[in-house]
Amino acid sequence: MGNKAVISKDLILEASYKLVLESGPANLSIRSVARACGVSVGSIYNYYPTKAMLVADAVGMFWQTSLSKEMFVASSGEDFITFCERLMHDLEHAIEAFRKSWLSELAALDSESRKEVRARENAAFSHIKRGLAVAIKHDERINLDALSSCGIQQDNEPAEELASLVWDVMVSSLQNNDAAYKPLFALMRTALYKN
Repeated sequence: MGNKAVISKDLILEASYKLVLESGPANLSIRSVARACGVSVGSIYNYYPTKAMLVADAVGMFWQTSLSKEMFVASSGEDFITFCERLMHDLEHAIEAFRKSWLSELAALDSESRKEVRARENAAFSHIKRGLAVAIKHDERINLDALSSCGIQQDNEPAEELASLVWDVMVSSLQNNDAAYKPLFALMRTALYKN
């Protein structure tokens, strides 16, 4: 018996990500990943039963490498609105890179692959929305009582409601490649802070 190549899910994902960067997500195959890893096709299927899952994890890796952890945390002394402006700027750059390198290729994928990709994107973006809520709660200058008096139901957390609104507007602006978020940020700066 010869030596068996040892492989892990992380190594498979790294090889897949490199292949996607070289030739695009639509050209990724289980066979090409196995060849890059020096293992049998069956070894890849042990970790990734479908190409859709492999492509989706490669997209997830793109978002992990493109969206640094610092993006989701307000810096010391940074107010919520400044944090949002910085986050929006960083997201614009990440989205631009995604559009150039990935978007047209992903449109060519089968529906199962696109569904898996969307799930990975939603996971990354949910993390950002939670970061917005944390930033609201940690900005001591924001008058959260004012949010409560604006009609947000008592069983809903005002910070989460505002974070959801801000995120929805940011996503819309990113999708439409416009500056619709700017008036919201200006209104929040006026409305949220104590005089």
